[in-house]
Amino acid sequence: MKVFYSLRRLIEHADTLIEQKDFVSLDIFDTLLVRRIHDPDLVKPPVARFIAEKAAALGISTTWREVQALRNEIESAHRARNGALHPDHEASYDDFIPQMLRRIFGDSYDEDLFESVAQYEMEIETAVLAPRAELVDWIARLKRQNKTIILISDIYLPSKYLTMLVEKKGLADYVTDVVSSADTFRAKASGTGFDIVREKHRIDTGRWLHVGDNPISDGLRPAESGIDALVIQDIGERQRKGIARLVHSLAGIRHIWKGRNVLQIMSPLEGDNVDRPELYVDGRNLFGFLIGYFIHRLAEKCRERNISRVYFCSREGWMFFECWKRMVPHLFAATEAPEASYLHVSRIALSSAACSNAGLTAANATVALLPFQNVDFVDICRVYNLDIEPLRPYLANAGLAPEDPITPVGANASGGIDPENPFSVLLADPEFQAEVRKQGHPSGQLFESYLDSEGFFDHRDVALVDIGWLGTIQHYLHQAISHRNERPNIHGFLLAATRMVPYPNTAENRFDGLVFDQHEFSLATSYVLTIKDVLEEICRAPHPSVTGYERLGDRVRPRLRDESDKSARSEMEQSDYYAPLHEGVLDGAEQYAMSVTLLGYESRYIRSWLNFLLVTRVAFPSAGEVGRIRHFHHHDDFAGTRQVHQRILRYYQSLWDLNSWKIALIPFTRYRYFYRHISRMLRLWA
Repeated sequence: MKVFYSLRRLIEHADTLIEQKDFVSLDIFDTLLVRRIHDPDLVKPPVARFIAEKAAALGISTTWREVQALRNEIESAHRARNGALHPDHEASYDDFIPQMLRRIFGDSYDEDLFESVAQYEMEIETAVLAPRAELVDWIARLKRQNKTIILISDIYLPSKYLTMLVEKKGLADYVTDVVSSADTFRAKASGTGFDIVREKHRIDTGRWLHVGDNPISDGLRPAESGIDALVIQDIGERQRKGIARLVHSLAGIRHIWKGRNVLQIMSPLEGDNVDRPELYVDGRNLFGFLIGYFIHRLAEKCRERNISRVYFCSREGWMFFECWKRMVPHLFAATEAPEASYLHVSRIALSSAACSNAGLTAANATVALLPFQNVDFVDICRVYNLDIEPLRPYLANAGLAPEDPITPVGANASGGIDPENPFSVLLADPEFQAEVRKQGHPSGQLFESYLDSEGFFDHRDVALVDIGWLGTIQHYLHQAISHRNERPNIHGFLLAATRMVPYPNTAENRFDGLVFDQHEFSLATSYVLTIKDVLEEICRAPHPSVTGYERLGDRVRPRLRDESDKSARSEMEQSDYYAPLHEGVLDGAEQYAMSVTLLGYESRYIRSWLNFLLVTRVAFPSAGEVGRIRHFHHHDDFAGTRQVHQRILRYYQSLWDLNSWKIALIPFTRYRYFYRHISRMLRLWA
């Protein structure tokens, strides 16, 4: 037996012996495959939670801790019984899990239930395992040399499950046989497991090399049988597990470490830990975590409010939908997830439809005037696709010319529309509103038909998911269908809600900001507002924006901006640049879901770490981060073409709007923008 503290040195030594060997056996866990977690028993609580949720769905009251305690009790009894009859105190998953399930479910137990539990446990095991890249390369080389490779493990999982693991990790082509102590209750620990393999494959022990991590079962026992044994005690791997153990322990003391624990498990291992573009790393570690948290909270809200259908809205909703699809198998493992789909909507596509019932409201006019470039009724007509000619008499009656400024530039967001302004007289004119509704009616009908085709009216409660910030898309949508008696209750979930425009928030049409909400005091999460344009560009779908709807035969479909349009070309250019970042976001969100499911964390436990992440990475980014993440093109479909005074632009400028060299070279730049943002938010909450 030889012990090595480096995998590279072990392989180098094994290569000096391999010419005299025909058979090579490897331990599976912690040798060929390493776990993202420090304790293999951490895979059991999520399975217990899975079983408890299945039981709750059948009206059986039990907690996951009770399920876990029962599993431990029955497994221990099986080990004691088998230890009296066999050389090793082993147990078989196929024996003790069905017994446990019968105790919990009684007459409701069937084989399908057991299969679903076993499949879920294997999914958890697979998710936390990573093949050691150096060993995989080595056994691939051995296979080309016609060596027979056998995998051996002392574990409660029978070999059929281990074979599934090996296949899922892409190792099946290299392996001749997979042996588990659960099949025979003879393990490596007593040495009898090696006897089973020798007899099965008729191996000459002098031609046999074994590699494992346990000095007794993988070192001493095979050596006693005349097998050359190499034991790996990898210092780097032990250090990684030590850090994971420490972080997990600290997570039990303070919530902020729970988020750090999630990030620890999310980290790529072995073959996944390769050189990647910096944008990919940013996407995985920052935006993947942020969006993962958002979808995590969304899933909790859907359960809490019994929402049966989720619609991801606007182009920004595309990224949320893609993350949702990857995260749902983890977040809704034991229960049925709400139906979900991507809804092709945009502010510009819905603005006219919103007028079909409500006319032009003061709130809607305020939204049209929020961009600094918009100041008059001509801009409002452009935003709401109104023909100004039939409206001129009503403007004249109100004493308002189309080009008259309606509100001062820069005051719209907080001041709204002055009730003494002639524009208020215009809005109160019923004949004016009737003409606006008439012009919006065709768009409203087309949009309703599109919603019908998407099954929008088939549910009692639906969720609309968008990036934010005002909730305008939901507001427009609700206005467009307000006349429908069968309209569902709409639950809007925004990544951040600024509530700058006081939209009605009722039981049938409400919205909440899940990362940041102006109704809640949270300085740390408010920093997402400083990267609004960046987040929009990161999350946008790789297709042009929706400009309206059109009827083709019996169906209504969204009409997209022409790809030859200048704005569309710049959007596509931006999307291509962010491709590595998109990949990182999707991978990070999926790993986030796996990690929180494994650890059993609710989103509230992650909040403290998210706050820390937003402050350190968004409020105080490095110049390099701003330089590579900051968007190059950003199109506001409501904004006009007027030039805005630089003073106004500077007032609303955020740190992420600066050139990276200014952040790097001008002293205290980050601190100045940090305190400026804090003072603004405190004034809003005052």
